[in-house]
Amino acid sequence: MDKQKVRRAPRLLGRAASIAVRLWNEEHLHRLLVGTRRFVLCALLMQANVFDGYAPFGLAMASAMMAHGAGLSAVGGVVCGAMLIDDGLLGGVYVAATLIVLCVMSVCTGLRVVQRPWFAPAVAAAAGAACTFIFLPAGDELRAPAVMTFLAVQGLTFGACRIYGAALAPPREEGDWRRPVTLLAVTATVLLSLAHVSLFGLFAPARAAALLLVLGTAYLGGPAVGAAAGVAFGAVMDLGVGSGALFTCCYGLCALAAGLFRDGGRARFAVCAFTSGLCASMLGTGSDLFIPLLSELTAAVLLFASLPEAVWNALRRTLLPETLVGEKTRLKLRRAAGHCATEAAQAFYELYLAMLSGAAEGRAAGDENLRVVFDRASDRVCKSCVLCAQCWQKDYVTTLAALNDVTQPMLARGRAEMQDFPYHFSSRCVHLPELIRAINSALFALRERQSLRRQQEENRSLLARQYAGITDILRQLGAEVTQDVTAQPMMEKQIRRYAAAFGWIDRVCAVRDAQGRLIVELYGDGIADILRQGEGFSAGLSALLDVALTEPREMENEFGTCLEMHERAPFRAVVGIGRQQRSGVSVSGDSGCWFLTDAGVACLLLADGMGSGAAAAQDSRMLVSSMERFLRAGIPLGDALGAVSPALRLRSDGTRFVTLDALTLDLFTGQAESLKCGAAPSYVRTDGRWSVLAGKSLPVGLSDEKNQGQSVPLRLSHGDLFIMVSDGVSDGLDDAWVRELLREHGGEGPKELAARLVTEARGRGSDDDRTAIVMRVEKTNF
Repeated sequence: MDKQKVRRAPRLLGRAASIAVRLWNEEHLHRLLVGTRRFVLCALLMQANVFDGYAPFGLAMASAMMAHGAGLSAVGGVVCGAMLIDDGLLGGVYVAATLIVLCVMSVCTGLRVVQRPWFAPAVAAAAGAACTFIFLPAGDELRAPAVMTFLAVQGLTFGACRIYGAALAPPREEGDWRRPVTLLAVTATVLLSLAHVSLFGLFAPARAAALLLVLGTAYLGGPAVGAAAGVAFGAVMDLGVGSGALFTCCYGLCALAAGLFRDGGRARFAVCAFTSGLCASMLGTGSDLFIPLLSELTAAVLLFASLPEAVWNALRRTLLPETLVGEKTRLKLRRAAGHCATEAAQAFYELYLAMLSGAAEGRAAGDENLRVVFDRASDRVCKSCVLCAQCWQKDYVTTLAALNDVTQPMLARGRAEMQDFPYHFSSRCVHLPELIRAINSALFALRERQSLRRQQEENRSLLARQYAGITDILRQLGAEVTQDVTAQPMMEKQIRRYAAAFGWIDRVCAVRDAQGRLIVELYGDGIADILRQGEGFSAGLSALLDVALTEPREMENEFGTCLEMHERAPFRAVVGIGRQQRSGVSVSGDSGCWFLTDAGVACLLLADGMGSGAAAAQDSRMLVSSMERFLRAGIPLGDALGAVSPALRLRSDGTRFVTLDALTLDLFTGQAESLKCGAAPSYVRTDGRWSVLAGKSLPVGLSDEKNQGQSVPLRLSHGDLFIMVSDGVSDGLDDAWVRELLREHGGEGPKELAARLVTEARGRGSDDDRTAIVMRVEKTNF
C-alpha cells in the first residue's frame, strides 16, 4: 500500500502542475488578474493626498488606463479608493471626475485624437478642474494662493496622466530609457499613497522603500542619475508631508555622495550613504520628522546592504539597456542629467543661504540682555525678602539704577563683588551676600550658554560652507554632463577594417569628448585576440589614424564587455616618493601619493598631520583620501578643498590641523595648478632655472575662511621638475642646503632624488617626519 502511494505522488504532482499551467493560459483568467491589478493600483493611488485636500493621482491613472482600453476596472478601483478616504466629499468629487472622463472616452472612441499622447491628460485635467472648483473659497475669501494651488493640481494631474500613459505603453525600442523612468515615477506615487501608514508614528515603510529605490538607482546608474532620482523621490515625499524640503535634501545628498563610491563595493557604498544621509538629516533636528527619517534611513541602508548581489544584477539587466542607445537619445539623457544636477546645485545653494541666514539670526538672538542675570538672581533671593515690595515697587527706578552701576565692573572682572554696589543699595539690602552669589551663578550660566551658542553657530557655518562646496561641484558636474561628444564615422570605418584582421568585431564606437580627445571602444568576440596583441595593435592603429592611443584594456560598462583605448597625452609624469618617519615613532604623520586620472591629469598630494604618530597619520590619510576621490572624479582643486575642509574642521573640532600640498598637471596641455595650505615651499625647475613656490594660506582645519587656499597656475614642459617636501625636510627658513643640492643635481631619476632629499634632511632642523615627492615631465614617443 505504501509503495502504491509513493508511485502515485509524482503523478499527482505532475497532474496538478499541468492543471495550473492550463489555468494560467486561460484568456479569461489572465484578463481577471490584469483587471485586478488595475483595480488595486487605482484604489491605492486614490489615497495619495497633496496640497491639503486634493487626490489627483487616482484620476490620472484611471484616465491613462481608459486611453488603453481599460475603463471598468479603473473606475471600480477609483470608487473603492474613494470609499476608503475619510473625506467623503473629496472621494465623491473625484469619482464624478472619473465618470466624466469615462463618458468622454466612450464618445470619442474611434477618433484619431484619442491616440494623441496629450488627449487623455487634457481630459483628466479638465474633468478634475470641473469637479474640484467647489473647493475654492467663495467671494472675498478667494485669494491668489488658492487659485495657484488649484492650477498646480490640474497641472499635476496632466503630468501624472502623461507619465502613467508612457508607463502603460509598450517600449518603443530595445533599451528604451523612458520605460524604467516612468515605472519609477509610478512607484513613487504608489509609495506616496502608502506614506501615511506608519508604525507607532516613528517609521513609515513606504518612505524607507522609496529611499531603498533611490540607493539602488545610485548604485546602478551612478551619482548623477541617483541624485536625480533622490531629488524626485524626496520631492514626492515632501509633497505628501505638505511642507519643507527635508526628504528632498536627504535623498538627493545621500544618492549623490554614495554614487561617487559605488565602485568601491556595496559595503563602502552603504556606509557613505548612511553618513551623508545622517548629515543631511541634521537639517531637520527641530522637526517631528527627524526621528522617523533616521529610522527609515537606517532600515533602508541595512536592507540595501543585506540584499544579495544577484538581486541588483537582475535589476541591472531588467532596467538598464543592453544595446547602444542612439545619438539623439543619448544627447537628451545627458541634457536631462545635466539639468537635474544644476537644479540640485541650486537647491543646495539655497540651503547654504538659509543656513547662513540662520547663523546670523542665532548671533542676533545670542546678544542677550544682561537683564536676565539680575532677573534670575532677584527671583531666587528677593521674592522671599521682607523688603521686596519696597525695592521692586516703590523704589523700582532706584533699584534698576543700582544694578546698572554694577554691570560694567562685573563684566570687566567676570563676577560681581560687594564694592560694586552703591552705598545706598548695599546698606539697605539685607540679603546682599546671597544676591551676589545668585548674580554670579546666573552670569556664569549666561556665559556658558553664549559659549555653546557660538560653538553651534561655528558648526552651522561650517556645514553651510560644505553645502557651498557641494553646490560648486554639482554645478560643474551639470556643465560637464551637458557637454556633447562628437561621433567619428570615418574613423569607425577605418578601425573596423583594421580590427577585422585581428578578430571578429561587432560594433565600433569612436568619439571625441568635449576636450576633443579621441575615445575608441570595440565590442565583439574578437576582443580577446586583440587584447593578446596589446601594444602592437594600438601602435598600428595609432599610425593608421595619426593619433597616439593607449594600450587596449578590457572594460565592463552598461553595453557589455569591450576594449577601450584613449588618446595618449603628449607628456608623461615620472614620479618618485621618499619617506622617513620621525625617530622613536612607528607611524609617519605624513601622507603622500600620486595618481593619474582618466582625463589624463597627473595629481600629487602631500598632507602633514599636526604632530606625529597615529593621530597625525589618521588626519593626513583622511584628507589625502578625500581629495583623491574628488580629483579622480574630475573636480578642480579649489572645489574639492571647499567640500573637504569643513568636514575636517568639524571632525577635529578646531583643535587639530593638517597641511596640504597639491599639484595637478594636465598631460595634454602642460597646464598645472599648485595649491598650498600651510605647506612647506615647493621647488620648481622650468627651462633649466630653479624657483621656490611658497604659500601663505593657513592649514586645513585651522582657518575658517571660505577661500582658505588660492591656487597658483603653472606651465610645465619636457624636462621640468616639480618637488614638494614636508616641513621635516625643509620649512623654507633654512633651505640653503636644499637649493645647493638641487643646483648640483646630476640627472638622477625622481626616485633617487627623493630618497636623497629625505636622507640629507636627517639631522637638519626639527626632528619630524620627512617626505619628498619628485615629478619629472617627459615627452612621450609616438
